[in-house]
Amino acid sequence: MSNMAYGDGSKVICIYMFFGSWHKPTIRMSVLVVGDFTESVLRNLIAYEQSGQTRNYVTSYAYAMYMLVNNQEDVAKLVDSGVLVNYMGSNEEAANMINGICKEVAWVDFFYVKQWKTINMYCNGYWPKHITRMRSIYFSSPWNMIALLAGIILFALTVVQTIFTIKSAGYK
Repeated sequence: MSNMAYGDGSKVICIYMFFGSWHKPTIRMSVLVVGDFTESVLRNLIAYEQSGQTRNYVTSYAYAMYMLVNNQEDVAKLVDSGVLVNYMGSNEEAANMINGICKEVAWVDFFYVKQWKTINMYCNGYWPKHITRMRSIYFSSPWNMIALLAGIILFALTVVQTIFTIKSAGYK
């Protein structure tokens, strides 16, 4: 994650999908403060945009947040990355609020189509999918990681022992 400040003082947070690295897609988003009045403010702005007088910037942002958040764990990740500031009390309340904002909203155009296609292509690729699966299976706890490391070390020592046994048998 990195913060970018613009001349007008606004901040944009970069979310590095899968903990940021070389060629991984990144989303740059404005910070959303989630509180008691956030739902009513966003719903009113979405209703205003739906009147057809303006472009659907807030609607697209709300829909992007809706697509990012499925449960309280997703809210926790967004809070940790700095995209969300949660004043609602619990992450579950914030997730329910974000998921409820986009109900019964007519989608005319979504401004982030290109970015979402790029991210979906990356996430559905062979390596990211299998690396994510491997992380969830083998690195879900520190003990799993220690056991995997011990297994790798024992395998390497076995290979070294086999090589030296073969070499010493050849000299007799």
